[in-house]
Amino acid sequence: MTTHHEQLLNYLERFRAVASPEPGGYRWSHRHDGGEHDLHLVFGSMVHGDEVGSLPAVVEALELLAAKALGFGGRITFFVGNPEAGLERRRFLEQDLNRMFMERTEEAHEVRRARQLMPILDTADLFVDFHQTILATRKPFYICPWHQPGWLWARALAGAEHWVTRPPYQSFASGLVCADEYVRVQGKAGLTLELGEQGFFPDAAARALRTIRRALALGDQLAEDPGALQQQAQQEPELEFLQTVHREKFTAAEMSLRPGLVNFEPVKEGDLLSGSDGPELRAPSTGAVLFPKYPPRGADGRALDPRPGELYRIVQPLKGHPLELWEEA
Repeated sequence: MTTHHEQLLNYLERFRAVASPEPGGYRWSHRHDGGEHDLHLVFGSMVHGDEVGSLPAVVEALELLAAKALGFGGRITFFVGNPEAGLERRRFLEQDLNRMFMERTEEAHEVRRARQLMPILDTADLFVDFHQTILATRKPFYICPWHQPGWLWARALAGAEHWVTRPPYQSFASGLVCADEYVRVQGKAGLTLELGEQGFFPDAAARALRTIRRALALGDQLAEDPGALQQQAQQEPELEFLQTVHREKFTAAEMSLRPGLVNFEPVKEGDLLSGSDGPELRAPSTGAVLFPKYPPRGADGRALDPRPGELYRIVQPLKGHPLELWEEA
């Protein structure tokens, strides 16, 4: 049986065999220019190194483009964000790459990588960043702040039926900028699509490739007809919007969750969420659990450092459409 490491090496080798980076640009990228229009679509894979599930789709798309079995009249860039961390089966080597898209002075691996990627994102008309969750999820989902261009693209691409969102004026975290946010502040569409549990899974690869194909087809239509995006979006079902209503801060190493929680696990207010050996934790509201954490623990049961900043979140359906709630923002 092929190991995870062998699969990753194989896909990375196939990527490098076909990829043609911008001269002097980031070496783990591929640029395509169809020469017919200027629309620039960008697709990111492995911004978190251990989230490899979209890489097979990216490699297949490159190979199809090379064989002229797939085409696009504008510009496409595919990039592999952090293969070095991926080869060590880690999220990052020094700092989380998906927080580094800003001017920074330190010389960490991920800071340097963000500097290499920002020139690509500077000209993106659409950026789709493929991610995966640490644990299993009951459904794929978009996660990023509300923005109207992103809404139209997300709905038209039909990459997921759910969008975990927040007001457009609410940043992810003070002093930190995600890749999709970097694109959005330039007035373009930036989306993060969570494909499912991290790892190589056929469903994740198929969903990513389907999203890429739809984006290319729609991009060519949009170059001819500015109304094509809205028309295609209207042909797809409306997304279900959710928002975070609670974040449980990981304030003590003794805190733990009961076994078996996954993303979008439904909970009711008052449900016991804590593990048997930690302080009691109950759901403060009805909704669904998102991003539950089960970090490594020592012999004493305490979470080992560095532990995550949050133990879990709870999300609920948004009470109204973002257009109505935040159209003035």
